[in-house]
Amino acid sequence: MKSRGTYLGIAWTLMNPLLTMMTYFVVFRYIFRVEIPNFLAFFLLGFLMWVFFSRSATAAATCIIVNENIIKRAPFPLEALPLAAVLYELFHHAVALCLALPLMLAFWGAQVSWNLLWVGAVMLAFVGFTLAVALALATFGVFFRDTRDILEVGLPILFWTAPIFYAVEMLPPALRVLAIANPLSTFIVAARTPLLEASAPALGDLVAVTCWLVVMVACGVFLFSKYSPRFAEEL
Repeated sequence: MKSRGTYLGIAWTLMNPLLTMMTYFVVFRYIFRVEIPNFLAFFLLGFLMWVFFSRSATAAATCIIVNENIIKRAPFPLEALPLAAVLYELFHHAVALCLALPLMLAFWGAQVSWNLLWVGAVMLAFVGFTLAVALALATFGVFFRDTRDILEVGLPILFWTAPIFYAVEMLPPALRVLAIANPLSTFIVAARTPLLEASAPALGDLVAVTCWLVVMVACGVFLFSKYSPRFAEEL
C-alpha cells in the first residue's frame, strides 16, 4: 500500500483532493458566485467522481510499463494490473463518499428517498466505465509512451467541460455541445438527480450512461485482449 510507513496513512490520499475541493469551492461559490442551490453537495459529488476517474486513468496509463520486470519474470493475468490501479483508487473514492454522503444528507441539501438507489447504480456503471477506460489506456501506454503526457493535456479539458462547478443549462449553446459530448457529464448528472432532486435520472441520461458503458467496455476489452499478448515483447 502506497501510504504504508507514513504517519497519516490514508489521510494523505484524502488530503490533496480535500484541499483542492475547498479551494475550488471558495473560488466558485464566493468569488465567481455561482448561484446553484445546495452548491456544496452539487459540486462535491461531481468533484469526487472526477478525482476517482482522473487518478485511475493516470495510473492505468503506466501500470504495464512500471511493472515490466514482473511481466517478464512470470506469466499472470495482465488484466490484474489496470484492475488493481482502479480498485486502489476506488477504495479511496468509497472512503471519501462514505464521509461526504452523510454530510450531504444532513447539512448540504441532499434528499433521502428510495431514489438514492439510483446513485449506487450510476456509480457502479461509472466504475465499469472507468475500468474499461483503464484497459484501453494501459494498452495505449505500452505502444505509445506519450500516453501519460497526452493525458496531462486531455484530462484538464475533460475536467473543465464536465459540469462539476456549473449546470449544463448555464452554458451558451456552443459550449453546451462540448459538455454534452463529455462522457463524464452524463454520469455526473445522472448521479446528482436522485441525490439532490429525490427523483430518478432522466431517461435520456440513463440511455446515455448505458451507451457510454457498453461502447467503452467493448472497446477496452477488445483492445486489451487483442494486444496484451504483445506486451512482453514491446517492453
